[in-house]
Amino acid sequence: MGSELVIKNLHANIEGKPILRGVDLVVRQGEIHALMGPNGSGKSTLANVVMGNPKYEVTDGEIWFKGEN
Repeated sequence: MGSELVIKNLHANIEGKPILRGVDLVVRQGEIHALMGPNGSGKSTLANVVMGNPKYEVTDGEIWFKGEN
């Protein structure tokens, strides 16, 4: 099975402040994943960056979804 979502070495800023550093994630077709962690650990931030929220600036890394960058 192919990978549906691939995140490699993702770094992101908000207003010049680093908020994600070196995130890696691979979700293959048919898999189910959950992001768990305490408040302020970056779960919602990661979701917003992956969705392309313009509030966040991706400074390094790659996000691939179904083979498209």
